[in-house]
Amino acid sequence: MSANRTIPKHLQEKVNAMPEASYGVTKVRVTLDDGSQYGDVFVAWGSEIVKVGTSQDVPFDPSRIVSVERQ
Repeated sequence: MSANRTIPKHLQEKVNAMPEASYGVTKVRVTLDDGSQYGDVFVAWGSEIVKVGTSQDVPFDPSRIVSVERQ
């Protein structure tokens, strides 16, 4: 679990351009630098991961995210 919850700056604009799942929150799938993927990643205000699936824990280091896609 990572204490850092902020996605890389260069991906924040892309998340902000996606439709929101709820007020201020966008649901995305992320790909990490090793190719692993995580779905149901909820990002608030385009920058902060608030939960992954049903857990408040973030099971990866957000600095390792290389791409995001709408889910």
